[in-house]
Amino acid sequence: MRTKFSKWFHNPWISLGVIGLLTFLAYSNVFHNPFFMDDHDFIVDWSLVQDWNNMPQFFLGYAPPPGQEGVFSPVKTLIHAINYHLFGLDPFGHHVFAFVNYLFSIVIVYKIGMFFLRDRLSTFLCALLFALHPVHIEYVSSLTGSVDAVGVNFMFVSFYFYIKGQSEDGGLDRKLYLLSLMFALAAIYLHELCITLPVMFLCYDACFLSKKIPYRKTFLRTLPLFLFSASYVLAKYLTLGAITRGHYLYDNFYLTMLVTVKAWAKYVYISFFPVTLTFNHVISKGIYSFDQDDFDRISVLSQSIFDPQVLGSLFVLGCIGYFGFKSFKKNPLITFCIGWFFIGVLPGANIVPSGVYFAERYLYPGSLGFCLLFGWSMNKLFQNKKRFLKIRVSTIAALMTIMITVYCGIRIWVRNLDGKTEMALYESAVRANPKSALMRTDLGIIYIRHQFPEKAVESFKEALKIRLDDPVIYFTMADAYTVMGENGKAKEALKKAIVIDPHYADAYYNLAGICAVLGEVSTPWEYLDKSLYYYREQGENQKADKYGRLFRGYFGAPYLSEE
Repeated sequence: MRTKFSKWFHNPWISLGVIGLLTFLAYSNVFHNPFFMDDHDFIVDWSLVQDWNNMPQFFLGYAPPPGQEGVFSPVKTLIHAINYHLFGLDPFGHHVFAFVNYLFSIVIVYKIGMFFLRDRLSTFLCALLFALHPVHIEYVSSLTGSVDAVGVNFMFVSFYFYIKGQSEDGGLDRKLYLLSLMFALAAIYLHELCITLPVMFLCYDACFLSKKIPYRKTFLRTLPLFLFSASYVLAKYLTLGAITRGHYLYDNFYLTMLVTVKAWAKYVYISFFPVTLTFNHVISKGIYSFDQDDFDRISVLSQSIFDPQVLGSLFVLGCIGYFGFKSFKKNPLITFCIGWFFIGVLPGANIVPSGVYFAERYLYPGSLGFCLLFGWSMNKLFQNKKRFLKIRVSTIAALMTIMITVYCGIRIWVRNLDGKTEMALYESAVRANPKSALMRTDLGIIYIRHQFPEKAVESFKEALKIRLDDPVIYFTMADAYTVMGENGKAKEALKKAIVIDPHYADAYYNLAGICAVLGEVSTPWEYLDKSLYYYREQGENQKADKYGRLFRGYFGAPYLSEE
């Protein structure tokens, strides 16, 4: 069986052609999916990238798009600008770019695989799994994510030049080393996940070159990479005034790290079993991928290192670490793959708070290690001449490969169906995380946007069953009632929002409008005065002036308080 596979895929172009075809079939239904989520912030609505006159601001005076505070990526901004001027606001062109970029990553992974595995079949299996692993969907189907993927691909290229430049005696080709440094610098300034790239290089040197070159020489080789990462952190701080995008859970590092332990175990699980795919996973009961306001407070605060899930996660991670340590002398490839995998997800560990505790996209860099290990392991099975239940192990390996390929391809296809519309995307998010009040609230907002106010109200009611004291849910529910023409119910919903948050300026403003529509005489102006007061109290003077003028112009108010 192995001999037949070797003959079929001995030619690397045939191997890559087969992988490319299978990848296209899996992603063929994505090319007409619309912009969604972060795509609006970085592509559709970001005026910075839509005018080449703004190009100096990509690098000097950089400011992230509204709603993406804490993001610092000058090179990413440049690529978004190029794509915008090539494709405009036609999603198809952006999807073509995303797919071509992904094909490029597959080629690089194949070449890296060939370097480590030295076998066409195992390299083919490594690249095949990388191409069809469903956790990569966010970097292919998400148009913003596809630009982030360029950074990771540059990281792969940098690593490839680094390992190709190594000689048998531990020497290093100067030209390839310089190319490696160039791509490393671009990668780090393009995508923040690449900031651990120097640690990945150290992992390689420790596993394969520790007996050939002294540690001092290894450190000097990787020193420029550490300087690149340090310069990125410094540039981000000087530009944005901070290097974080959030804070620890309830300002507690210990509680945050307990979540990280569970998240890392989940990364291992989803790498093997990519069944439930969503942008907001359930890490544990009441704790999700992001937005700690959506978490169950008791679930977070009651965490302990002695919790069964924490202990189970530590056990799994400990076993993996022990296996990697024991393999160091006999088979350093295993140690390297495990090290690369976990170094890849290290930037999302919230040691520096990011506000995101789990994301499928964080697996993209580290999945190279997982796929290398998969290719090596499957090749061992193909070489095995024994029988299991009268069936050759190599035959079982072939069947497993086919089953994995078919499953992954179908899972990608089905997941991309969720991105056909905003409603489908958020409905799938609610199915994956039904206890998230945030997901149900967001789904309600999407229903309003697409003129399904009745569905929106039902979604908001389900959200209130989870979190009754959230003024935002009542506020958005009022919008649904307004679209339905039920202004009385909208008024009551806004009043509940104000009871929960007496400083809710937007709620006062909308309540003023509802009361005016209902024909009330003095109440609208009382609520309007309060809204303008709280806008100013919160430092939004321009908003207060603008909204005051709009309200007076629309309803013809004879008098408007300045306080």
